[in-house]
This record gives sequence, structure tokens and C-alpha cells, in this order.
Amino acid sequence: MKATAYAASLASLPGIAFSARAADSKILRMGYGSDVLTLDPIKTVYGSDIIIQGMMFARLLQANADRSEVGPGLAEKWDISEDGKTYTFYLRDAKFSDGSPITAEDVAFSYTRMRFQKDSAYAAPFQPLKEAKAKDAKTVVFTLDRRFTPFLTLTEIWNTGIVPKAAVEKMGDDAYAKAPVTSGPFKFVEWKPGDRVVLARNEHYYKEGLPHLDGLEFRYVADDNTRVSMLQAGEIDVCIGYPVARQPELKAAGFRADADISSVTYDMLINHSKAPFDNLKFRQAISHGIDRQAIADAVTLGSGRPATSIFSPELNFFDKSLPLIQRDVEKAKGLLADSGVADPSFELLVSAGIADDEKTAVLVQAQLAEIGITVTVSKIDSTSVWTRLIDGDYQAELNWWYNETRDPDNALRWCAWGAGDNKSYYTRYNNEEVNKLIDEAAGETDDAKRGALYAQIQKICVDEVAQVAMFHPNWLNGYSPKVKDLILNIGLQFSEIDQTDLV
Repeated sequence: MKATAYAASLASLPGIAFSARAADSKILRMGYGSDVLTLDPIKTVYGSDIIIQGMMFARLLQANADRSEVGPGLAEKWDISEDGKTYTFYLRDAKFSDGSPITAEDVAFSYTRMRFQKDSAYAAPFQPLKEAKAKDAKTVVFTLDRRFTPFLTLTEIWNTGIVPKAAVEKMGDDAYAKAPVTSGPFKFVEWKPGDRVVLARNEHYYKEGLPHLDGLEFRYVADDNTRVSMLQAGEIDVCIGYPVARQPELKAAGFRADADISSVTYDMLINHSKAPFDNLKFRQAISHGIDRQAIADAVTLGSGRPATSIFSPELNFFDKSLPLIQRDVEKAKGLLADSGVADPSFELLVSAGIADDEKTAVLVQAQLAEIGITVTVSKIDSTSVWTRLIDGDYQAELNWWYNETRDPDNALRWCAWGAGDNKSYYTRYNNEEVNKLIDEAAGETDDAKRGALYAQIQKICVDEVAQVAMFHPNWLNGYSPKVKDLILNIGLQFSEIDQTDLV
């Protein structure tokens, strides 16, 4: 669900050789700021992996461009039982990239390993799933242990990509993660860690005549400004993530660089299991000591919105009544004094090379210094940042996360559900009342009642400072004018990549 830095990660890699594109080929070259870590959709919650896997694996259903609804994908149709506990999907004729048929057995296998395999990275949203079973070659039945309103929308997210049972079992997980057989519009060709993933058109893709592209290169280019220079020089066609200050320059030069709506919350993740963030008053002092509006204005140049809730206003049931916490230096000083923290200081991890992160860190550092908190900013490579986050070896870190759907259930299971394996986005925040409310809201079919439950959750998370949510930015991507019909949707997916073309 998630990623490691707003729009990018990792320090520059000098000396990378980039291939030239043949004049008659349609190879789309994308530059992104973090390296790919795995190609197995159940093994990751890392932004670069999520983007590339979304172009490699087909899912049961497919969301529309704004992710407001889902429609047929590998499944042509589906039924839901009256009690909401049984979902039956009917598959269309489709094949994997090796030409083997996609069967209900493959679908059941894909969901079973995603939900129940111990090293599955993002099983949290699928807790109600008891069983996925093939009824026949084209029919797969899912049994839930309770009514679970968000289930249908979840059958479209990246980690539900359908994988071939035979290939995974024959190759083993480790080998499959490096050279997978795919089900989506593109097939695997080559992966050079620290450089790029190369994909080719999947001639067995179930949508006749698609994709239009011959292939795709997903390149790791760590530095924001280096990616912009490569776009300008024609070395890449898509710059995923650029500094907002470069937008006028890109647009003036004829590149498509308008902001795209995202579901991102940019925040400071704090480790509730480590001092001083195990102290509520200290966390509240931080929350009242920063100026969210000033940070949003400075970093996004006015295009982002200061955060009032833990999740994005693009999601359903966002509580519009929550007020923006205004910076109040005297109140923050009082809360700090009440905290009794003897050494009001902490280390703030920042992914090196990301201009917006570095600007945010400077602002946070200066604002908190005024209330008596010393912030030491540590700039390190994003792989190390990610590792330390997962291991709990940090105090605070600038980061961001998004939601795959407009339903807030999986957002909250990612960022605030302490009972999950990811420990509330590795913050170790765990409130039993919040956990209970999340489960209750997911089973509620009445929108008004769901909204009331989500309002309770949002207020508790703000009051307890589960995370220091700062602002909600847009996606900032630059596209060559040759690129047609490509947009990154709110769920961090180029969901219409099969229709994209180069002209």
C-alpha cells in the first residue's frame, strides 16, 4: 500500500547505462525513485514493486479510472449470497504469459497464498476470508467468516494479482519472485537490480488487440532532478515524481505535467514503542508545534491540502468536520512540560535525494526547535530507511502512504489497525477500541452508520496522534507528449496501461 518517500527514494546511482529505443519500437521508459525489491505480488508493500506488479498481473476485477467502482476483469461476472459471506466469480477464457490457461484453481491458489502464507506482506484487509476454492475450471468460490462490505473492491488491488499455481510450485517462491510468469498485459523479460525491470507485450493477454505498447522499461533513477533532466533529454518517457518547483518549466517545454489526484497522506511516522513517542503529551506537543498549512504551502506550492485526518479526503467517509490543528507554540510548550520528558529530542529519518522530504525536514526541525524539541535529521538511502522502519529501529521518519481503493477499511488496516502484522504502518500504534471499531465498520452495510464509526476512528487517531499527518499532496508525474492515455490513479496504479500508446 505503500511507499517510502513522497514521489521517490534513494540516492543517485552514477554510471547507469540507459538503452536507446529503436525508432520503430514502442517501448515505454519510466523513471522512478526507488528500486524494485520483488516481483511477487504477495511479498511486498513497497511503492516501486506495487507499480510494476500492477502492470504485470491481472486481477479478478478492474477499477475504473477514478477508482469509484469496479467491473469485470478476469472474472466476467459474480454473485454475492444474501448473507454477504459467499462470493462466486465466473472466469473468462484467459491465459498466462507462458500460454497456459488461467483456471479457478490458479485463482484459489493466488488468494490462499496471499491470505494465509506466513510471509504475505499485506493480508490484513482480507482477514474475513476463510477459504478460496475452485468449484470447476471457470468458477471460484470465496467464503468469508462474516459480512465484509469492502471485499468486492479489494479483488482489484495489486496483491490479488493472479499467479500460476504450477509455475510457482515448480519454481519456488524465491525464483518466481525474480522471473515470474504473468497474467497481465506485460510479461517478464529481465530484471537488473539497482537499474531496471524490462517487460514485453504479453501476446496471451486476455484483452484482444491489447496492449498497444511493445514493452516497458521501469528504471530506478533515485534523484528527483535527475529524472526530470532525463525526461527533458528524451532518455525516459515518464518521470514518476518530480519536484513541484519544476512544474512550470516542464509544462512550458510541452510536457504533460498537470497534478493528478492521489489518495496520499504525507506524514511523520512515529514509533510508539520508543521514547519519547510512547508519551501521549509529547506526541500532542509535536502535533500542536508544527504548522501544517505552512508546510503544505512550502512543499507543494499550494497544491496540497493540510491534513486534518489520518486518511485522505479522497476516501469515502472522510470526516469533513475535523478541524485543522493550528500551530500553537504556547500550547505545545505546555504539553511538552506536562509530558515530563527529560530529553525532548529525537532522530528524524529522511530518504536522501528527495527534495520535498529534505525541505519538510528543515521546516519540522525549525518549528519544533521553537517549542524546545531538538530534531536531528538523518539522510540515508531509502532501502535502509525502509528496513529500519519495518524493524522498528527508528524514532521518527518522513514518509507517505496511499490507499488502493476509496473504501477506508484497507487504509485503516494499514495505518491504524494495531492487530495487523504491519503494526499500524510499523508505528506500533495499538488501540483496542480503534481495532474493534475498524472491524465493526467493515461489516456495516448502512452508509450513515459506517460513516459515524469512521468518524469515531478518525477523531481517536487525531487525538492520540497515531501518526503526525501533515498534508495530502497530488501525484506529480511528467509525461512526454508522445505518451497517450496514461495516468496514475489515486491507488498508485497505471490501471489503463494496456491502452497506453506512443505516437
